[in-house]
Amino acid sequence: MLLQPNDQWRWFMGEDKHLMLDLGAEMLFSSPYMEKHLVCSASLDQCFSVEDTGLYYRFIDQLNTMGSSAQRVQAALNGVAVARFYKPLMPQSWFFEPQADYHQPELGELIGLDVENEQLTMMVVETSPSASVCISLSAPRLLSGSKQLNTFSAIKVMNDRLVSLDIISNIDDIRQVG
Repeated sequence: MLLQPNDQWRWFMGEDKHLMLDLGAEMLFSSPYMEKHLVCSASLDQCFSVEDTGLYYRFIDQLNTMGSSAQRVQAALNGVAVARFYKPLMPQSWFFEPQADYHQPELGELIGLDVENEQLTMMVVETSPSASVCISLSAPRLLSGSKQLNTFSAIKVMNDRLVSLDIISNIDDIRQVG
């Protein structure tokens, strides 16, 4: 069951300093994002805006082949939270392998990042000509001795590190035919 945004949804900061979304009908969504990583204050109380709704539906559409509807809603709401409230990030591309083909992603696109013979699945939540902010849709992964990338963690990477999952899917389809 997909949740449908309405004018009752409200962003606020929870007592534990996590960004929360009141969905009405005694339902709360708790994001993994702490106040110290966000551009909002502890007194935050804002409606889920028209822009938030547009992002939510865009992310839901892109996630249509992944997981259950509950997992898609969770990923889409976390994507909106990062796009709307996350502090600007500096690129941390050195954790990921450069790609031969430069890929300019679209907002909400599912992409891959290669790290030590493994590919992480990410969703793009902010784009620019040179770098993109993504959230991880993969299981938690240690990137280095001190950097852990958890599910729904946000990271900014240069676009020369991104792998289009559509291209990989097309290559796999060709291999199956051939």
